[in-house]
Amino acid sequence: MMKSYDETRLTEEVTRDEDEDDRSMEEESDSDNEGLWCVDAEDDDVVRSPTINYSNLQDPEPEWDKDSYDGYECVFDADGREGFSNDKTYAEFREYKIQAWKNRGFLEDPFRSIYPIRNLDDLWTITTKRQYLTDIASLCVKKLNEEKGTSVEVVSIVRGNLKPGGGWKLYITFMAREYPNGPLVEYQAKAVDFAGHKIPPFPILCRPASTIS
Repeated sequence: MMKSYDETRLTEEVTRDEDEDDRSMEEESDSDNEGLWCVDAEDDDVVRSPTINYSNLQDPEPEWDKDSYDGYECVFDADGREGFSNDKTYAEFREYKIQAWKNRGFLEDPFRSIYPIRNLDDLWTITTKRQYLTDIASLCVKKLNEEKGTSVEVVSIVRGNLKPGGGWKLYITFMAREYPNGPLVEYQAKAVDFAGHKIPPFPILCRPASTIS
């Protein structure tokens, strides 16, 4: 089997149950229903299509400037078409899955429990979701500037995704300036905010979105 990487609501009570989901992913064999891949982000139990070739890979410990997608690829079972009633539906499924994979978590991907953070101006504990994402993105930018000697600054949040499990893994797309009065550039930041807030958020990466092919 070729390697592939397996990545909801907001709650501080989420646990590391996703690790158990990862281990059982290969063993699942759901009914032949092409609708399985059109999951509802509001469902707690996400039904995963049997047409994706997953491995038993668990998320590694977070490390700065290490994208957990590196070294893996999205592959499909040779007999995956059997789970769909027609070629068009299967082609749409494959296209969505490939695009989600290429975006490395920055595009909604319910198959890996990655969901969008909606209504950014709504309250998130004591601040808005937008401000929360700005603070996390700024943490990643600060680490980038320290490591690379750059002067990137966060300007505005475009969108944010999260993956629950022992806290939240956050995928933030934002506009930035790379130097004072410079043009706006789309950036991506990835971080972990641990459950219970006993451990400070950990910046994982920060990069221009254009560096991802």
